[in-house]
Amino acid sequence: MHISLNWIKDFVDIPKKLSPEELGQLLTLKTAEVEGVESEAEKFANMVSGKVVKLEKHPDADSLQIAQVDIGDEVIQLVCGGANLKKEMAVAVTKIGAKVQWHGKGELITLEKVKIRGVESFGMIAASSEIGLNNPNEGEKDILDLSDKEPKPGTPLSELFEKNDYIFEIDNKSLTHRPDLWGHYGMAREVAAITETRLKPIKPNVSIPSGGEQIEVEVKDSKLCPRFCALVIKNIKVQESPDWLRSRLQAIGHGVHSNIVDVTNYVMAEIGQPMHAFDKEKIDEKIIVRRAEEGERLTTLDGKERKLTKTMGVVADQKNAVSVAGIIGGANSEIDDNTTTIILEAANWHPSILRRASIELGVRTDAVQRFEKSLDPNLPELAIKRAAEIILEICPEAEIAGPMTDIKNFDNKAIQIELDPKKAISKIGIELSPKEIKEILENLEFKVEEGDLMKVTVPSFRATKDINIEDDLIEEIARIYGYDNIQASIPSLPAKLPSENTERLKKHRARELFSYGLGFDEVYNYSFYGKSELSNSLMTEEAHVKLLNYLSADQTHMRTSLIPNLLKNLQHNIKYQDEFSIYEIGRSYKEIGDFMPLEEKQIAGAILIKGNQEKVFYEAKGSIEAFLKKFTLKNIEAKKGIDNTPYAHPNQALTYIDQNAQTIAKVFNIHPLVSKNHGLDKYSIALFEINFTEAMKLKPEEEKYKSIPKFPSIIMDISVVIDKNKEIAEIQKAIEKADPKLILKIELFDVYKGENVEKNKKAVAFKITLQTPTRTLTDQDMSAVQLKIFKNLETIGGQIRGK
Repeated sequence: MHISLNWIKDFVDIPKKLSPEELGQLLTLKTAEVEGVESEAEKFANMVSGKVVKLEKHPDADSLQIAQVDIGDEVIQLVCGGANLKKEMAVAVTKIGAKVQWHGKGELITLEKVKIRGVESFGMIAASSEIGLNNPNEGEKDILDLSDKEPKPGTPLSELFEKNDYIFEIDNKSLTHRPDLWGHYGMAREVAAITETRLKPIKPNVSIPSGGEQIEVEVKDSKLCPRFCALVIKNIKVQESPDWLRSRLQAIGHGVHSNIVDVTNYVMAEIGQPMHAFDKEKIDEKIIVRRAEEGERLTTLDGKERKLTKTMGVVADQKNAVSVAGIIGGANSEIDDNTTTIILEAANWHPSILRRASIELGVRTDAVQRFEKSLDPNLPELAIKRAAEIILEICPEAEIAGPMTDIKNFDNKAIQIELDPKKAISKIGIELSPKEIKEILENLEFKVEEGDLMKVTVPSFRATKDINIEDDLIEEIARIYGYDNIQASIPSLPAKLPSENTERLKKHRARELFSYGLGFDEVYNYSFYGKSELSNSLMTEEAHVKLLNYLSADQTHMRTSLIPNLLKNLQHNIKYQDEFSIYEIGRSYKEIGDFMPLEEKQIAGAILIKGNQEKVFYEAKGSIEAFLKKFTLKNIEAKKGIDNTPYAHPNQALTYIDQNAQTIAKVFNIHPLVSKNHGLDKYSIALFEINFTEAMKLKPEEEKYKSIPKFPSIIMDISVVIDKNKEIAEIQKAIEKADPKLILKIELFDVYKGENVEKNKKAVAFKITLQTPTRTLTDQDMSAVQLKIFKNLETIGGQIRGK
């Protein structure tokens, strides 16, 4: 929103020592964020009046002319295509360095000396739209004619048009809760309070007759329209607005139209109350305020035919709607050059009804921006009187036809709040006397009755969802006193570190392992899935919490597992990569009774490759074991097979359980049917699930310091061909049994099936580390252990390779 400093000065005598920039800073600190302060004179820099002393046709362009223009201190050459350009004409000259808007559109450009079709031009003769004046009577190809002003050549345009204002650009978001600030008078009230000066009240000097012509108004929906004021003014002459009115509107970014429309916009910008004017001759007998009929149509002022719904409000006559209530007028009642009698309308509309209608229609106007904030229902009467006053001033022959119609459907009872001065002082953290508190509130037009508990009456313009409780008043005192005047201090509270969140720290350690240690990519999914995800993963609805208010068909059930959503992630990403690993840390929800669901934190992962299924399984298994090692969880046993996991391959799975037979983790290849359902059957996929909640309940093995071994180790490799169904764990136990005291570590590094190995066999290779803390091992020690290992492996059906 843009606010004019000169307009503010109509109501407040701002201290001369306060610069516009300093005032903008004060408003930012105490009222609303001022994003910028712009000088009008600076916008018109390098722009002067000129007189065309010579004119000739451009040799290479029929539509262009070469003008010699007197700009006071020199005569300069300008190339111009203005259709109305003529000799002796007074024109607006934008010299080199001026910033203009080319043909009134796009961004500002800085003028430079140019050649136009071979002829040098030292600036530009401007149209009004190119320098921000926007004369509605100017033709599309016309330039601004200043002849009626008879300016002396070289007169700065800022002086000629009295462009000596400063414009404040206010951040709209900072005014969302302050409907009273959407006009200059409301902003002036704030300036008066901040600078401790007197606010000049608006008292329109207009007399409304008690008899005469009055428009009949029927309000059928009092919720939609708490107040409706209307006044008939006759003997109107629709014409261009006077310079002062046009200048004020243009300064704050408003377009200008005709005198009547401009007055309604002026009043809106001044006091914040939107208005509308109807051509009375186009209204059939009376005005009716009602809800629109379903499918009713209205062509609005922007020339678009709009389909209305029964949730919207309209202003209508006996036959048709003539405007969408509070949003936009109808073309069927528009003011035009033939209008002689008007109906001025100022109303108060229900903010939520109007906002919904605005969204549904896709129409966002200045009126909507104000009405949706909950305007003061006392404003319409003031708006009507102020608009009538200006119209009578600019249309001397105009006459108020009769009494104002005023329909009231609102409670005008003032809000009264008790304020404890001691509480205010305590909360703000400053020393203020009750007298100072009273002065601050009264400067904001609150009425205050003194006492141990002050009784504060809230003015109507602050009583619409703004000031309701004692804390709201305390905030008013603090901001006007100045937050920058409140000394910063540390609260006198005991300082101590917050309680350690163990689960969160462990979750970060798990994320560190999978993301950085193992190279997985983390994904985030919703905590829901739908029936299709259940079906594709071979899951049933049993134990699922069903949502009654789900947002979409794929969010109908709370997840009991993270795997279905991970499978969708695989499905979406195979378009970009053939091999990748992903994981997720999240909660699962299982229905276990009539109360709350069982909520557990899970870690699930998936590895996808285009290759050996066994390889991908062992990678997933290694991820589980890396997790157990990271958290030093011992006495976890891996058992073949899997229960209650429909998306897992039943014969290619391991379950990790603790000493109490509680499942800690699962690792498995994907079930072939699940793979096919997700379009993943061309890939090898292994998955794992970790019950993080249960795993973190286990007591980790305490890590003890071990000194560096004094004696070297011996490493040897052993490869054995054995039945393909023999479990690795059984083979490792057979190796370890050979000499538990000397065998320090057993590492599997290869599993091979194929050429040179029998069909039902596999070749398994281990790296075995021997070491003792008491002496250096000899070749004889290694040979003795090796022979025992060979014997143990042969006992379980193994055949040593390379023996």
